[in-house]
Amino acid sequence: MPNPFPEQFGPNVPGPEAIFVLPVSVQGGVKLIDRNMKTPSLIAWNLTLERQFGKDWLFRAAYVGNKGTHLIYGDFMIPRNVNPAIYIPGQSTFGNIQERRIYKDFGRIDQDESTHNSNYNALQFTVERRFAHGLSVLSNYTWSKGLNDFGWTNPFDRRVDYGLSDDDIAHYFKFSGIWELPNAKVAGIPHHILNGWELTSNVNWRGGFPFSVFSGIDNSFSGGRNRTRADFLGGNAQLGSGRPHGELIEEFFDTSKFVLNAFGTFGNSGKNILRGPRFFNTDLGLLRTMKVTEHTSIQFRAEFFNIFNNVNFGAPNSRVSAGSFGRITSAFGPRILQFALKLKF
Repeated sequence: MPNPFPEQFGPNVPGPEAIFVLPVSVQGGVKLIDRNMKTPSLIAWNLTLERQFGKDWLFRAAYVGNKGTHLIYGDFMIPRNVNPAIYIPGQSTFGNIQERRIYKDFGRIDQDESTHNSNYNALQFTVERRFAHGLSVLSNYTWSKGLNDFGWTNPFDRRVDYGLSDDDIAHYFKFSGIWELPNAKVAGIPHHILNGWELTSNVNWRGGFPFSVFSGIDNSFSGGRNRTRADFLGGNAQLGSGRPHGELIEEFFDTSKFVLNAFGTFGNSGKNILRGPRFFNTDLGLLRTMKVTEHTSIQFRAEFFNIFNNVNFGAPNSRVSAGSFGRITSAFGPRILQFALKLKF
């Protein structure tokens, strides 16, 4: 098309001989801003009960909730494509996507808008022992559920993406402690070797993150980001996590329950209907501080990360069209031992 800009918009505007190639895409670093953009709001509430036992122990139970409204979903997340191609049964192909777009002079148009909502509810339990008699303990457990409508799988219907949040963890347990080991009643060199040690611990156990099953092929023929989900055939697709590792990584969930989405649809499987592998990790530390002078000391540290060498798997491939569909191909770090000597002055 010829240059559409009036000359008065700037002295360096290209002349009428300039040609603008169509279609124009508005995406990536350049996006539209919804004219009805509103200020996001977050309402939070909580109720906490605390009880002290003896001089050193504290028990806490809390209900925590929040509600987000007019949230902006864009930038580093998936914005909405406001110029999708309209599906025409029997006529839609990948070759005529541009002809079927709402605005035919433009390609994909990403738009930031404040139309999203979220809510979170959790029960939190904490047991705490203040440092006394050489022992300190902090332990907490959280049972929670987080929901939102982020995602834009279907640019015509936001409700399709209402479901579990990508970072939802239903169960989370954490434990940390410091224990000054009792001193042995010895003198001389044995005293310097056996006494003065501290043991630290950090235990994390959580359930898996939720994930969606995607088609991997744009059978919706909408010309978007290819976020279409797979069709779910029904039944129970979540297989047990207690299976042998070989079976677990070969097929983490029942892949026979999912197929490519039907033409002209965005998939009937729900958002984040499956959960990934659980996570368990224990770190231990052993340290001793030795006084050299009044203002100088040496500290020895032995640290054991993932001391039980537990295998924590990454998320499985969740695209039906992938050759590794349903398989796990990654894992977190193995057991690591680290030793350090520190001079403090």
